[in-house]
Amino acid sequence: MKNAMVQLGLVVIGIGSIHAVKLLHTSTIHARISPATAAEKVWAIHGKDSLRMMSDADGHYYFITLHPGYWELKVDAKKPYKDIIVKSVDVPPGTEKDMGEFTLIQ
Repeated sequence: MKNAMVQLGLVVIGIGSIHAVKLLHTSTIHARISPATAAEKVWAIHGKDSLRMMSDADGHYYFITLHPGYWELKVDAKKPYKDIIVKSVDVPPGTEKDMGEFTLIQ
């Protein structure tokens, strides 16, 4: 029984270590949308993966735990503002990419 508990503990530590290493290789994208109330949804798209985010009251959004690679950002704007699409955003492993501020136009 004691041997089985030790083996179970080692398995749990091994699985936890694998997940910790994966988190070290994930990345983040951050930006601000102006005016803050003009954005309805913000999308990050990478191949078949997509993440949707609602911006906060100040127009900031964060996409965390992204896989490294090239992502497309899409801002779905409320009318009369126009949508924005930013293609080929390079996100290196383990970094935070600050995209600055997107100003939506009418």
